[in-house]
Amino acid sequence: MACSVRGYLKEFRTEQCPLFVQHKCTQHRPYTCFHWHFVNQRRRRSIRRRDGTFNYSPDVYCTKYDEATGLCPEGDECPFLHRTTGDTERRYHLRYYKTGICIHETDSKGNCTKNGLHCAFAHGPHDLRSPVYDIRELQAMEALQNGQTTVEGSIEGQTAGAASHAMIEKILSEEPRWQETAYVLGNYKTEPCKKPPRLCRQGYACPYYHNSKDRRRSPRKHKYRSSPCPNVKHGDEWGDPGKCESGDACQYCHSRTEQQFHPEIYKSTKCNDMQQSGSCPRGPFCAFAHVERMLCPLASPPSLPLTLCSGSVRGVASHLLAHSGLCPHWKFWAPLHKPPGNGLKPWSFQGREIESRTGPLVRHSQSQAG
Repeated sequence: MACSVRGYLKEFRTEQCPLFVQHKCTQHRPYTCFHWHFVNQRRRRSIRRRDGTFNYSPDVYCTKYDEATGLCPEGDECPFLHRTTGDTERRYHLRYYKTGICIHETDSKGNCTKNGLHCAFAHGPHDLRSPVYDIRELQAMEALQNGQTTVEGSIEGQTAGAASHAMIEKILSEEPRWQETAYVLGNYKTEPCKKPPRLCRQGYACPYYHNSKDRRRSPRKHKYRSSPCPNVKHGDEWGDPGKCESGDACQYCHSRTEQQFHPEIYKSTKCNDMQQSGSCPRGPFCAFAHVERMLCPLASPPSLPLTLCSGSVRGVASHLLAHSGLCPHWKFWAPLHKPPGNGLKPWSFQGREIESRTGPLVRHSQSQAG
């Protein structure tokens, strides 16, 4: 069945095949029918609503959808992708359908030799279409183009913040525990992202890693110091963690993420974004302190009391040690009284270089917290 691009976007696999119901469809085996035969092959039509958002995400998969039965508790109102047979909701989404060139050739009939008549990828420039974007993605791209970091660009800053906030809200709705500082410290970037390679555009807003440089060894399973591995980091550049022969057994950091989210360093330096603009696009996934009470020094006398305070890292170490199985040699503390000095400068880390995601390298001189 020949069909236009518009026809595929609007109708492909959205209706049940009437011939299949009568046991007369000749495109059942192999399954090449334009319509769905079983419920788990059914695709919801993607729509861009008046407010500029999609009726369901082109990237985030529903965790409640049953791939065997094709049923979801939220029904057609579910705002997430349903992993239908052939991944049709994603492939034929307004955001992606025919927006990329197929790597496979066509046969004598002009059909894809791999995906057949219904290939969701373009076979030549004439077959390409421009993607339709969600308003939040457009806002994020606009903000990146403007490169807003100053007060003069406050409008663009709000746009970037709104886009980042929307992405983070998706993550938090799927796993509310990411709002807990202790959970972030114990789990951020320790598991691989479940989205297909190169298709997750959430960056730091995604709490899962996308490659070896983004990965962080779980502090529950591995013991390593906050100093960078000399085999991986050369100068200011972090290299391939695979260059270290010790692998996960190495006692040093293998990535910027491992160092910034190391229990000895996490939240020890004030966030530049918060200082400059009063807001941070990284939200709960920022490794830097947003308020003075979140600042934490490296180590302390064990006699000092530790208190777990909502929204801060005060007592996170003791909480993690007690509940998350973190290596016991990692200790840090937050005093219940006013911190030494003005409370604004980074805490001492015995002369080690701590790399800030939002600023240059800062070298801390050795001192003692009082």
